Order: sequence, then structure tokens, then C-alpha cells
Amino acid sequence: MGFAAFRRHRRTTGARDDRAVAALEFAITAPILALVLAGASDYGWAMWSRSCLANAVAQGAYYAFLTGTSVTAPNVQAIIQKASSLSGVPAPTVSAPACYCPNGSPATLGPTVTCASTCADGSRPGTYLTITATYTLTSFLPTISGLGNRTVTDTVTVRLQ
Repeated sequence: MGFAAFRRHRRTTGARDDRAVAALEFAITAPILALVLAGASDYGWAMWSRSCLANAVAQGAYYAFLTGTSVTAPNVQAIIQKASSLSGVPAPTVSAPACYCPNGSPATLGPTVTCASTCADGSRPGTYLTITATYTLTSFLPTISGLGNRTVTDTVTVRLQ
């Protein structure tokens, strides 16, 4: 039997009809694809929010660095909130400038000391300011993606000149 005869035979004998297979495949794969895309966009939103918060805190730290020891916490908070492109960022926590003797590698700040004192290695203590900002990320798919509503936090310690 030739190919043309086979095609005629298939149409007339009630051979398998596969016209709805594509619709069925789409119905099965579309929800899975939608969940994957929603999870990817949720993850992208989380990374963008973290980046925006880190940028705002960096702007506040840069302002504090340039201003020096006369910097005030409300001014740093205002700079951070203006620099953030996120809506609803609460006022960041800004510590009062304090003197510390950094030690170790990487350097860590020990207990506060008086600014007129001398550190154990003979150097003068530095004046530092710590900035902590938080943002609550609202997830697109809180129960499905696993991200949920999470808090993104960024902390920076800057030495004032």
C-alpha cells in the first residue's frame, strides 16, 4: 500500500484522532510554567528589593562619611529614605557616633572606649557609626514560592573622619 492509499485508509477506518493532543498538553503544562515564571519573578523582586535597600544604606553611609563626626542620626535617616526607591521603608536605626578600637582580621569593633584614650596597639580609636535598615518584602506567591513575606536587612558600619 502506497503512502496516499495509507492516508485514505487512515481517514476512513477511524484511526486515532490526535487533534486535541496539543490542547491537552497545554492544559497540563501551563499551570506548571505559570508557577515557575511567578517564582522567578518573585525571586527577582526579592533581589531587586535587597539591592535597592543596600544602595540606600550605602548612600547614608557615604553621607555620614563626608559629614564626619558632626553627623546626626535624623539626617542620615532622611538620606536613606530619600535614596530608597522602595515604598514603605521604615526609618532606619542609626547609632550615635562612638569611639572604638578595631582589632583582629577582619577588623571587628570591640567595646566602646573614650575618644581620648589609646588602643592596645598604640593607635588612636576611631569614631564609628552603625546604620541598620530593614524592609518587609511582600511576596507574589507567599505560600507557593517558599519566599513568603520576609524581612530584608542591611547593616553598615562607617568610620567617620
